[in-house]
Amino acid sequence: MEDDNAVHAVVEAYVAGVSANDAAAVSSVFRKDAFMWGFLGGSDVVAMPASDFLPVVASAPEPARWVDGYDHRIRSVEITGDTAIAVLEESGYLGADFTNYFTLVREDGRWSIASKTFFLTGGSLPAPPEA
Repeated sequence: MEDDNAVHAVVEAYVAGVSANDAAAVSSVFRKDAFMWGFLGGSDVVAMPASDFLPVVASAPEPARWVDGYDHRIRSVEITGDTAIAVLEESGYLGADFTNYFTLVREDGRWSIASKTFFLTGGSLPAPPEA
């Protein structure tokens, strides 16, 4: 149960970071070599190092504009030894709904996210700001 709570805490720290536009907090829960894959609508897969997600977090619209409509639920956690899988369902993240699959590893007693695979299940994300 202690491991289950620790994995939940990592996922909740991720949620707290993305819902506050806090890239440093999000970075702290990922391994430095973590990777992300997923779909933002359509059939094109998004694939990038998790570090490339941090500027997206930092430049998201102010949380006051969207966080009241945001909700999340950790649907499941499975742990085997020093590995884990957590499924996070989000609704209203910047106006979009996602199912996220995190794989986590424990090194030196600390759990961190090794990968994130996601799928846009509803809504849509705002257009990126003009350069």
